[in-house]
Amino acid sequence: MVRQIQTSVAAERFVILHYHIFKNAGSTIDYALHRNFGEGLVAFHGGYDDAVLVADDVSGLVNSDLSIRAITSHHLRYPKPVVRGVRFIDVCFIRHPLDRIRSLYHYGLKLEPTTWLGGVAQSFDEQGFVAHLVMHAPHVINDVQVNLLASGGFYARPPGAADLEDAYAIVERACALGVVDMFDISMVSIEHHLRPMFPTLSMEYVPQNVSSPQASEHEEGGDGLAAACRQVWGDALYAQVVALNEHDLRLYAKAREEVSRRFALVPDSQERLIEFGERRIALAEALKPPPPSPDPAAPGLDSAELSPDQAEPSLDPMEPSLDPAQPSSDLAELSPGPVEPSLDPVEQSPDPAQPDAESRSEGFEGSTESAERQ
Repeated sequence: MVRQIQTSVAAERFVILHYHIFKNAGSTIDYALHRNFGEGLVAFHGGYDDAVLVADDVSGLVNSDLSIRAITSHHLRYPKPVVRGVRFIDVCFIRHPLDRIRSLYHYGLKLEPTTWLGGVAQSFDEQGFVAHLVMHAPHVINDVQVNLLASGGFYARPPGAADLEDAYAIVERACALGVVDMFDISMVSIEHHLRPMFPTLSMEYVPQNVSSPQASEHEEGGDGLAAACRQVWGDALYAQVVALNEHDLRLYAKAREEVSRRFALVPDSQERLIEFGERRIALAEALKPPPPSPDPAAPGLDSAELSPDQAEPSLDPMEPSLDPAQPSSDLAELSPGPVEPSLDPVEQSPDPAQPDAESRSEGFEGSTESAERQ
């Protein structure tokens, strides 16, 4: 008879790690994670702008605090930690690099001018901003996402083919992979594939910290984005930026392919996508402030009791005004005429939200990575 030996082993923990790449919708992802985990989600950062956190830092944190269920960090770099008894689920979102650059500029317009990014963005129009990065800040515009994944954000040379292969491997193996312009599809896939570990996971969200100048430039395979960049930057600068982001563009394409593959494996994927959208809309509606209640002190008057000079003006545009001071006028004379569409990308921004306190406090001071936060 074989002897049976048992040893005491702690139950396995599951901890989400959000590798928060600056301007890759990370604030919205954190919003969804916080809805699920509350105080079990912690933001983990170093003590200064350019700090880098690695696997050992995370290992020490999760071993010291058993209440942690999810971690988000701008400073955290791959590879994932390995801790006995803990399974780390990495969240990584990739963005079209040209879209990311445009978002970087419009975000900088909201920052204090004393910060590095705010000062540069507010010193130029968008074309001048991008040209400045090309000339003086290659670490902020040259294959930034490949460099972050493959080299931990350390920039001393242009990323190459070997770095791209390393970034491919991280994207393909990421537990929760997403693409910013496939956000809902990514979230539906993440929900489905992580629910064996988190049975009640629900990733609907309200967009946070949006700073893109356009909401639908990715239609028709990204042609809208390319056309917008050419128009704002000019053909020569556009060509330079595309060349500087050759590997990021390939990484973005690989991430889209992988997210699509995972989504296709979700049962009833299209129905779930529709249902997810309905949940997202319901959440936004639930968070709207209630309409102001009528003032109970205000006396009520039935419309029939109004005297002729108190009568409400007609809402029918074909009916003449009841105000004797307002002469009757032809509708064509009242029309303001067609309004010329604005060509200012700032005016086209769908979200006037102000940057959060963390972003303002970070400063982006002379950093080799500080423009890669959020």
